[in-house]
Amino acid sequence: MKFGRSLPRNQVPEWAAFYINYKGLKKLVKAASQRAQDGAAVDPAELFFALDRNLEDVDSFYNKKFAEACRRLNILHNRYGRVPDVVATLDQDEVEEVMAALLELRTQLRNLQWFGEINRRGFVKITKKLDKKVPSISSQHRYISTKVDPKPFAKDGSISRLLTEINRWLSVLGDADNVDDSTSDRSTRSLGRASAKAMLLLPQAQLDVLDQAVRNDDVTALKSGVDEANLGHEGQGQGLLLNLLQRSISARSRDCMAYLLACVGDLDEPDDINGRNCIHRFVIHIGRTKSAAPPNGDSAKPYPQFIHGHIQPAVSSTVPVKTINTSEEEHLGEDDEAVRTLLYLLGQLRTEQRRALNSRDSLGRLPLHYAAQFGFVVVCQIIMGKMQEWNQFDVKDGIDAPEWQDNDGYAPLHLSVIGGHPLTTRALLQGENWQGSSEAKVELRKSVPKSGAVLALATKSDYEPIVEMLVKAGVDINWTDKTGESVLHIAARHGHVGCARIILNGSDSQKAKLETTENSYSWTPLHVAAVDGSVAVAQLLIEAGADVSRPDASGWTAKEHAALRGHMDIARLLAVHTNEEDAASRVEARLQASTPPETSSIDERRSAGVNQNGGPRPAEPVKSFGHRYLTNESLVLVSLGTMDIRKTTDAVNLERVPLTEAHNTQLDTALSVVLSANGAQGEPTIIDLPVHEGISTEPVVFTTRDATKVKLLFDIVPTYSGSEKNKIGRAVALLSSIKPTLGTQRVNLQGDVCVPIMSSNLEVMGTVNFNFLVITPFHHANMEVTSRQTYWKKLSSTMVIGHRGLGKNLTSNKSLQLGENTLPSFIAAANLGAQYVEFDVQLTKDHVPVIYHDFLVSETGIDAPVHTLTLEQFLHINSDKRREATQLGGSGRDAPRERSPRPRSNSLAPQRSLSMGYAGSGHEEMEERMRHTRDFKEKGYKANSRGNFIQAPFATLEDLFRKLPEEIGFNIELKYPMLHESEEHEMDTYAVELNSFCDTVLAKVYDLAGQRHIIFSSFNPDVCLCLSFKQPSIPILFLTDAGCSSVGDIRASSLQEAVRFASRWNLLGIVSAAEPLINSPRLVRVVKELGLVCVSYGVLNNDPTLVQRQVKEGIDAVIVDSVLAIRKGLTSTDSSVEQSTGASAEATKA
Repeated sequence: MKFGRSLPRNQVPEWAAFYINYKGLKKLVKAASQRAQDGAAVDPAELFFALDRNLEDVDSFYNKKFAEACRRLNILHNRYGRVPDVVATLDQDEVEEVMAALLELRTQLRNLQWFGEINRRGFVKITKKLDKKVPSISSQHRYISTKVDPKPFAKDGSISRLLTEINRWLSVLGDADNVDDSTSDRSTRSLGRASAKAMLLLPQAQLDVLDQAVRNDDVTALKSGVDEANLGHEGQGQGLLLNLLQRSISARSRDCMAYLLACVGDLDEPDDINGRNCIHRFVIHIGRTKSAAPPNGDSAKPYPQFIHGHIQPAVSSTVPVKTINTSEEEHLGEDDEAVRTLLYLLGQLRTEQRRALNSRDSLGRLPLHYAAQFGFVVVCQIIMGKMQEWNQFDVKDGIDAPEWQDNDGYAPLHLSVIGGHPLTTRALLQGENWQGSSEAKVELRKSVPKSGAVLALATKSDYEPIVEMLVKAGVDINWTDKTGESVLHIAARHGHVGCARIILNGSDSQKAKLETTENSYSWTPLHVAAVDGSVAVAQLLIEAGADVSRPDASGWTAKEHAALRGHMDIARLLAVHTNEEDAASRVEARLQASTPPETSSIDERRSAGVNQNGGPRPAEPVKSFGHRYLTNESLVLVSLGTMDIRKTTDAVNLERVPLTEAHNTQLDTALSVVLSANGAQGEPTIIDLPVHEGISTEPVVFTTRDATKVKLLFDIVPTYSGSEKNKIGRAVALLSSIKPTLGTQRVNLQGDVCVPIMSSNLEVMGTVNFNFLVITPFHHANMEVTSRQTYWKKLSSTMVIGHRGLGKNLTSNKSLQLGENTLPSFIAAANLGAQYVEFDVQLTKDHVPVIYHDFLVSETGIDAPVHTLTLEQFLHINSDKRREATQLGGSGRDAPRERSPRPRSNSLAPQRSLSMGYAGSGHEEMEERMRHTRDFKEKGYKANSRGNFIQAPFATLEDLFRKLPEEIGFNIELKYPMLHESEEHEMDTYAVELNSFCDTVLAKVYDLAGQRHIIFSSFNPDVCLCLSFKQPSIPILFLTDAGCSSVGDIRASSLQEAVRFASRWNLLGIVSAAEPLINSPRLVRVVKELGLVCVSYGVLNNDPTLVQRQVKEGIDAVIVDSVLAIRKGLTSTDSSVEQSTGASAEATKA
């Protein structure tokens, strides 16, 4: 990949502005090259001036960040010395605290190292390009060696040395932390912090005396020890006294605490790596020891990367389900020893020491922040009480005002809400009103930045009690974030009905605005509910009076968004409340009044898509017919993640790293996966982790002559290193054995594959989940690239296609129907005006294409899939008795079964059950046989069965080609089960191997097609892909339920996904269930504007009025059961249009 294209991917996002401006420099090189080509003299001064400024900027930023890291590491050295072994005796709290600081520092240094490497590479590349484009300058070697390489960022090994040192510290700390004493509120190793450097001032004997005095709360011994050691109030002595104070707090030695507080000056500790004092640490200590296992993972930890003694790799896109904390009071009460110790400590502080309660650590947090984060009501109340008493509690602008916010913009109130602590949140809000509540404060809160953010946080986590509390407290319910989204938008996106109801109810002082629009597409909360499928929230918004006809910036209504994305329950709901004429006029007015946005709102899968994934993917051009197809190579399509929308499997799962292994891991940094293949052609593809939502529908393509020799490689690499060589781990999949076949030409329908990722030390570090499809080439003598199959796009009128011939068999029909998918039915449909007939093709056990719709052949008396029966067995089930009799030597006229008249139902004539002359016995026997099959139990009948329909024998694909006139077009639907269909029908999850299935049908079609017009279609996306890549001339349509029924495959889940799929893979178009196109007819345009043919099917198409609604928008074809009625409806409409056109022309002439 070219450097300019890969640079944005390899940048640390928050440092992006400080990298080499490669694009700008490249522009200057191009300009110099153009001047040289024009014969003009090239003055390199401007270019070298720009290069020098870039070099200065990179060098300055690098040096600043490096100095910052060195300063923090020096604090560690000043406190503990340079030998990490001494920290093994520290208590659990301090070990975790130091480890958190070191891990953060290591991440910064790694990023800085990669920052230097990538920028040096950028200077090398741009000077190389300059030498290539303008050879007369020839400056690369001189510039790099004299200006770039001497800079620290280019070739300095200091960072590597610092990283080695940090890893050494982490190794020792990890071993120390392995002794888990976190269940005790007092450490067994040491009673508190022990600054190694300070301790070195005293002999070990004196240290032991002091330590024992603190343990026993022996103030006399402590005093004599301090006097004997001559510890003053300055320098190292002060540091040692603060450490002894920390030990006294941990040991609950109150007399010692009082004595030491009298000895020390202020409580600030400049040598603390996190900038905390003893109050910060004691609150964190209480939190760590008194908290139950936190329900929300990291919410109760001051170190987000630690979860139960592990480092969590930052690759998972799955957000853990958060639960509200219902047991805050149970964890800690006023009588708890730790709480009493805190009260005593604060009560003993001298005036000059009290500012420690209002001091901030390196994260900008007060002790109150940590008390709120852990959800300890009593601790928050104690701290707030003391702050109020000492005039440190300024809440005139609210307790979430900027002066209360930490470096990340979080006030204690925010942290309490994030942790799901309702009682703590209430305590903080009550503390805010300690001087009495006022209306002015409620108004002020609305103008405070991030005031409404706390309500947004509670809504996103679905904490209903907290949301209600905040609304009552006057938090602005109409607050919007920087993208213009309100709290109602968030409730709608996540489907949080309870929160939405509370917000809509509002309070006496404020009511929710229903028509607030976000900035990207002018979506209201109702639009968002429609896009994300939140039907209950949509219902609430409609009841509250939301404008259902309001168009967004692109002119699309909420109903159209819902129908497009397969949320038909919402689309139906909105249709009931929509005035179509009013909606159409408002859409037209919106489109005329404004310039359409660069990207259509129709493109997004979900409402947050544009913000999360850095913008929508550009639409790919639709290729024409005669596209490239496979001739002698196979295609391998590899998709990360799962296609099954019922699963929540991550594409890449990395296991948590124990803290004991922290020094050996790089998993705590930004990571990418590099997908490549051995034994196949194709560029390696780099995908950043966590992968974006639509990754499973964007496969990586490889070609190979022998798919059995292909090895797929999944390499985990650091994102910002800019190099694929720095591999952290690798997973390998051998295509020959990863998914074995089941017998001869049979394959498992379970598509998802999981392989382990091995690290360099051969440990399993995680898994990769993916699926793949191998498409082999197909050859046939009659196959050629022709243009005759493009005729459809030249037709001006809507085509009528007979569904399964003359229509799907339904017992509700008033007249007797011909059996579906039979020769008489197809002939009748053609005679009534159908240009095409649609039918279903499956393969028998001996690989003969037959015409049958259902996956299970119930006529056998068991639930037997078609592919388990031979052709002979299949045809015998519902055979042509006349033909059989003829083949046995008799004439059809003499066949005894057909000769006997059928008695009336009320006839008193004797009925002999074994009589061959009784025609009725056949269908009754068949019904009795089918009574216990799945399909018969579900529907109560079977299509093309005698007694219910005019039965005709089963047919093969060859029968249709030979017996139907060539002018009748074929829409051949290939029935191949998807996993969810096999599970739904309770079938075994295996089928005929996909390539074999497609090749067999293609061979028969090319053998017999002649000049007949043919279209392939299938509900199975993989079948469509196979057909597209195996031949260049017969067009393919992708069938989709479009959200009208539940499916498993994401590609089949909605009209939007169907359009994406058909566009990406160069299919002719889509065949959609008619309901979304009738609900929102303009969606026909969405399909057609992408260059796709649009066809619809379904029982709704039997109503001429509903068909006419689609025809008005330009639908290309309709698949119908009532061929004659629809044909007449379309013909009469066409003629009336012609008459009106003629009349207007006459009037014009007159």
